[in-house]
Amino acid sequence: MEKITSLEYNTLIWFIIRACFVELTITKVLALTKQDSWISILIGIIIGLIPFSIFEYIKNKYPNYNYIILNKKLFKYGNIINLIILIGCIILSTCIFWILVHFANSLFLYKTNPLIISIAFIIPICYASTKEMHIISKVSLIIFYISVIFNIMIMTGLTSEIDISNIKPLFENKSKIIETSLIFTALNITKIFFLNIIPKNKVINHSSKINYLTYFITTINLLDIALSSVCIFGIDLATIYEYPAFQILKRVNILGIISKLESILAIEGIFSIFIVITIIIYYAKAIIIQTFKPKEKTNKYITISICSIILILNNIMFQTKEEANSFFIEPLIYIIYIIFVFLPLITLVKSLYHTENIK
Repeated sequence: MEKITSLEYNTLIWFIIRACFVELTITKVLALTKQDSWISILIGIIIGLIPFSIFEYIKNKYPNYNYIILNKKLFKYGNIINLIILIGCIILSTCIFWILVHFANSLFLYKTNPLIISIAFIIPICYASTKEMHIISKVSLIIFYISVIFNIMIMTGLTSEIDISNIKPLFENKSKIIETSLIFTALNITKIFFLNIIPKNKVINHSSKINYLTYFITTINLLDIALSSVCIFGIDLATIYEYPAFQILKRVNILGIISKLESILAIEGIFSIFIVITIIIYYAKAIIIQTFKPKEKTNKYITISICSIILILNNIMFQTKEEANSFFIEPLIYIIYIIFVFLPLITLVKSLYHTENIK
C-alpha cells in the first residue's frame, strides 16, 4: 500500500461520516424524535466519540498493522474474527448499496427498473474497488474541495429561511432521544472502522488531533442539516418528505444568482456512499487475501465476486421499502454494534494486557 497524506485521510473521514445521513439517517431521526432530532444528533456525536476513540487508539498503538493483520497476531483465532467481520462487510455494503439505488430511483430515475440502476452503479464501484487506497483518497480529496465550497454556499443561502421557534417545545419526545442517538452513531460514525485498513505508518503526518477536528467539523455540519430541516420546514412538513434535507435546498437563493443546489447535494451524497461502499469492498477483499492467501492474479476476481454477491443480495434481501426500513432500524443496528464496535473493543482490551512486542 502506498502512503496517503493526512489531508487525504481526513477527506475520507468527511465522506464516510456524511454517507447515508441525507439518504436515511435524518429521515429516521426526524420520524422518531421530531423537533428533538437535533438533540439526538448532538448526543449521538458525543456517543460516537467512543467508537471513534477506539479506532484511533488501535491505529496509534499498532502503527505498522492494519486491523486484519492485528487480529491474527493478537488472537489465536484471529482469522475467525476476520471472517465474522467479512460477513458484516457484505451485509452492511448490501444495505448501503440498497440505499444508494433507492435514493437514485426516487429522485432521478423513478421510471427506471432498480435492477438497471443497480448494475449501472455496481460496475464503477467494482472498478474503483480494484484500485489502491491512495488512488481512492486522491479522488476523495478533489471532490472534498467542491463539497466544502457548496456546503458554505448552502449554509449562507439558508440563513434567512431559519425560524428557531420551530424547534420548540423541547424534549417532547425524550423517550426516543437515546435510541435515535444510537441509530445516528451506528449509521454514520461506526463506518470509520473501515479506515483501520490503512496503518498509521501509511498516512503521512498522521495526527489524531486533526482526525478529531475533522470528526467534529463533519458531525456539526450534519447537526446543522438536521436543525435547518426542522427550523425551515417545521416538524410537520419535515416529516412528510422522504428526503427533507434535500428538499430545503430548493429554497437556497444567493443574491438571486445561485439557486437550486439540491442536485449538487444529491451528487455529493451519491459520491459519499460510493466512497463508503468502495472502501468496505476493499476491506472485504483484504480479509479474503490475508486469510486465504490466493494468487495475486486472482485479486480482481475476488472483487468481482464480492460485487456480484452485493448485487444479488440487493435484489433479493428486500422485496419492499417497508422491509428495508424495518431491517435498518433494528437488525442492522445490532449487527453494526456487535461487529464494528464490540469486536474492536475486545481488540482494545486485549491490547491493554498484551505487553509483548508484535512482530
